Amino acid sequence: MKNVIGLLAFSVVLGTFAESAVSQVLVNQRWPWNEKVDVDFVLSGETSDVEVTATWDAHPTPYRLGTLFDCAPGQRRFTWDPATSPFAGKTLTGFTVAVSNASAAAHNYIVVDLVNGGYEFLADVPSGGWAAEHKSSKMVFRRIPAGTYTLGEEKGTFEHLGHYNPGSVTTTNCNRRTVTFTSDFYVGIYKYTEAQHACLVGVTQSESYIPKTLAYNALRGEKTADHGDWPTTGYKVAPDSVVAKLRAKVGEGLLVDLCEEEQWEVAARANTTTFWPTGGTMEEDLSTISNHVNEIVAWYGNPGPAPQGTVGRKSANAWGIFDASGLAGEWTLDTAKNTGTYTFPDYGLPDDSTDPVGVSGGTWRIIKSANGDGNKTAIYDLLPCRRQMAAPDSALYSTRFCIHLKPLGSLTFEGE
Repeated sequence: MKNVIGLLAFSVVLGTFAESAVSQVLVNQRWPWNEKVDVDFVLSGETSDVEVTATWDAHPTPYRLGTLFDCAPGQRRFTWDPATSPFAGKTLTGFTVAVSNASAAAHNYIVVDLVNGGYEFLADVPSGGWAAEHKSSKMVFRRIPAGTYTLGEEKGTFEHLGHYNPGSVTTTNCNRRTVTFTSDFYVGIYKYTEAQHACLVGVTQSESYIPKTLAYNALRGEKTADHGDWPTTGYKVAPDSVVAKLRAKVGEGLLVDLCEEEQWEVAARANTTTFWPTGGTMEEDLSTISNHVNEIVAWYGNPGPAPQGTVGRKSANAWGIFDASGLAGEWTLDTAKNTGTYTFPDYGLPDDSTDPVGVSGGTWRIIKSANGDGNKTAIYDLLPCRRQMAAPDSALYSTRFCIHLKPLGSLTFEGE
């Protein structure tokens, strides 16, 4: 059934921030060849996010058609496909479109509703702080800006912590290099909790805020020719996987998956260059370094009993990310270059890189955020660069999810 949009009118909201503005908005339905709606506009000034909303006779409350993230100045097009919306096949009369731009700061956080679906943007942490619902019925993501970041560690870090092994560490965790992301992305502020899992899969509501441990295969589906084998099959996941269920709650317009290893480490470091996100120099003794660690790390178990093992008990890092180290280890998308043993995995991308997607062909997957008990080896285990690997059917690890903005460019900007 064709979706006929009647009386296609439009209004323009010339939202501005800094030196940006939206103008020359033109709305057209692709008729009669298909039912898609093209919203053409010109963005002047600085790169910004552009939101497109609509109202119609039967839906007077503004309905968000979508957001174009990191939209560069110039002639741009947003295309809405009603066939993928709840309004497929309906006649929408009195259809009115509003286009506005917003700074990235207006979208610092995305909060997903795991019960009713959909999401909202927040510019900052709520005045009362994050509540219990943000660890259970909702999921919060923090925006990480595009840019170039330093990964890995200097050899001296491991020498200072008494854990330097030229035969293994040098080729893995000591690999100091840079990564450049050309698009922003969002990372979950908490590890995936048991309460969030209960909401997502529709079982009896849990009040447990400890990390949910489950297999990589449960998160994305077992490896097949069609899905579950990043990067070979890309972002395709099994329809009954946890990621697929989360995507269904988020809805159209955002692509959710696990973090790539480099994304995870950048979020954990929060743009710091010290070997610990809250400080730490080669001149400090072990006890001082441990104090830095204790500011943001929960040391109890894997993940440990409640309340010691609950997420968010310690301070967030500078970007609002909690428990990037400590509690349960976290699955990432990336495969290990060497597999089959519990040795250090070799880097698939040992050099400086731009928008990396890792290597293909491996079986085991990279784990980040090991735990420890306060000695030198344990502090080393908690460094953001620390890497482990595990078989994808292991159910010992949790994760935190990522909203990937880059792949949506080819889906939303048509005709470029």
